[in-house]
Amino acid sequence: MSAANPQQPLVNPYAKQRPAVAHNEVNVGRQSQQRIGNQHKRKYKLVGSSPKKKKGQQTLFGANAFDAAKDCVVCHARHIRDNYLSTHRVPNRSHHVLCSRNSKTHGKGELSGTQLATLEDNKRYKSLTRPIEEGEKGSAKHLPRDGGAAFFGPRKSILKPMTTMTTTASESQESLTAIDFCKGVSNMVSDPAFAAKHKSKSAPLAMVAFANLVQKKIIEPKKTNQYFDGLVMQVPSLAADDEFNNNPHYHSIIGQKLYYVDWIRQHNVDVPCPDATCGGSLQNDRTNFSKNKTLFPIFSLEDTPSWCVVQSMCCNCCKRTFSANEGEVLVNLPDYIAEAYPVDTQCALPNCASHLSRNATEVFSSIMLTYGNGELCSKLLYNTINRSHIRRLKAYYSRAKSLEKKPANYVEKDSVFIKTYPPSGDTMRDMFDDASSSRSNPWRISDFDRHTREIQSVNCIGGVFAQDHTFETIKNYNKKLGAKAAWTVGTGTGEIAAVALVPTTKTKDFSHAAAQLMKRPKFNPGVMYSDTWPNKDVFWSIICPGVEGRLGLFHYEQRIVCTLRKKHVDCYEAITDLLSCLYVHHAPDYEKLLSALKDGSLSSKGHKCTSDEIADMKGSKIFRKRYSKYLRKQLHSAETIVQNLDDWFCKYKVTSSDPDTRPARGRLDPVRMVSLFTPETKTAVENCKLKAKHLTDALPLKDMCDEIAPNPNSKH
Repeated sequence: MSAANPQQPLVNPYAKQRPAVAHNEVNVGRQSQQRIGNQHKRKYKLVGSSPKKKKGQQTLFGANAFDAAKDCVVCHARHIRDNYLSTHRVPNRSHHVLCSRNSKTHGKGELSGTQLATLEDNKRYKSLTRPIEEGEKGSAKHLPRDGGAAFFGPRKSILKPMTTMTTTASESQESLTAIDFCKGVSNMVSDPAFAAKHKSKSAPLAMVAFANLVQKKIIEPKKTNQYFDGLVMQVPSLAADDEFNNNPHYHSIIGQKLYYVDWIRQHNVDVPCPDATCGGSLQNDRTNFSKNKTLFPIFSLEDTPSWCVVQSMCCNCCKRTFSANEGEVLVNLPDYIAEAYPVDTQCALPNCASHLSRNATEVFSSIMLTYGNGELCSKLLYNTINRSHIRRLKAYYSRAKSLEKKPANYVEKDSVFIKTYPPSGDTMRDMFDDASSSRSNPWRISDFDRHTREIQSVNCIGGVFAQDHTFETIKNYNKKLGAKAAWTVGTGTGEIAAVALVPTTKTKDFSHAAAQLMKRPKFNPGVMYSDTWPNKDVFWSIICPGVEGRLGLFHYEQRIVCTLRKKHVDCYEAITDLLSCLYVHHAPDYEKLLSALKDGSLSSKGHKCTSDEIADMKGSKIFRKRYSKYLRKQLHSAETIVQNLDDWFCKYKVTSSDPDTRPARGRLDPVRMVSLFTPETKTAVENCKLKAKHLTDALPLKDMCDEIAPNPNSKH
């Protein structure tokens, strides 16, 4: 190869040739290197400023769909343990309600009580209708030993005969005494291991120890008939001079009752299944004390709460479980057997942590029905426990003082003497509502339905009814209802015909209830009394044609009385004169009353009243309070009422615009120097004069009043 010519330029084989410049680009200046237009720029800016889309599947409302590996706590922990860290802890709790691994919801979310009951019923139906397995076909595994003779034989009586028990000499020697119970309870309470094991129990530690002793010495050896009186056994007391009587824990439970609720063992009775569609009977399973050492409390107004060892029972047909003290179980027992458990069947609620005794519910029923005061009921139960602790404390130290011994410190009330407190006021109201809606009674009709039907059956044929709004009863209702008043209808017999909660006192809010009331077949009144008549007279004439409206006497007089100054010296005298302007007592009744007062037949001591004493009583509240029930009122006519109101107003007013013909005869209060009338009194009197024509009685006097016969032992 010859040497290259140094003057010849080198050629780069990888160099790219530039395209030839076109003729039209000669005069063109510098061009932009960006080949994206303005519209493309705006598009990318809008895309960049928009919110980022959520990853994964979305719901209809834009949220992320449920992912078990992320949202379920248990599945998330398992995912970490299986893929990343084998020692990661998996929590021992239920899966998320939306997780398919949740055994109750199966990923369907929150379930209502009706849905849970449906799922449970479906599960029970599947177990009953499942196909027979190959191993079960032609098998005699589940056949009875007698070949079904007992099943197809004659049905025996439900009540089994009580067998008499004879105790031998050896058994009588092994019988437990009060000293044995005291020693056993004292040893268990003083054991630190026993105290630590049962410190979280709801019953007092001494009562748990006593029940534990009864479980081992009486229930398991089947000696309940020797120590239990039916279902109950009281903690036996010791003699006053017994040396073992110095234990404060055992002394704190003396007299408390322990119930062993086992109907099969204690009464030899066959308990039917509460389910009406099931023909099986209940069999004993286990008690609440056999494993968990739990006692069920019954609060009362007599003493400290009683404690129950409750048997759990299972149906041999539908396999459902029930507690022996549930209302549905008690109502299927004979009355004389169910009476042994001291709780009403409708108050033996299955989902409550405690029950109320029969005497407590009888007292609370009137309080709750009238006032709805659950706090008062709860306070009464608290006071019963407090008084019981004080009585036991006084008796314990008084005995030690009489024996001249140094006693041990008595047990404290809170967390020792009583560890389970009575229900709160809200819980009491909920229990009362549940009991009133319960059908666990012999007639299978709840109190709520019974009261509703009683109100719906009130009749009024050609009689008198009154409708009004009351506001005090709203205090017993939940504020979330939004009720401002209760529209009520009462008949001349004193019965309530209708009640409706209304948001306002406007006619539109109670018009539907009033229309339904008038559609009752036995409700066709002739007269209606109201506090606003003649207002709304068009409405009542439409729904009840031919009814006569009247203004109530009480509301009529209160329109004037509420404008008076109550602290004025002449206030009560003015009210008495105002009533005289509106009505007069029936003359024959008034004559008989005066005769009875003067001859002493109305007095228990035979005191004969004089004319001055009767006049003094008429000038005070005594006459109207004691004797108004003996007198019938006859209302004056409209013109007489108007004239009487004019005279009454002139009698008590202080100033007058016509002193010559109608002078003012009133006076200022000598202490406060104020008049009896307020600026609103004159307007109220003028309005009452206009409404006087709506005050007269629409029926004869004999139809307006009901005669009540006197007591046979009455002297008058």
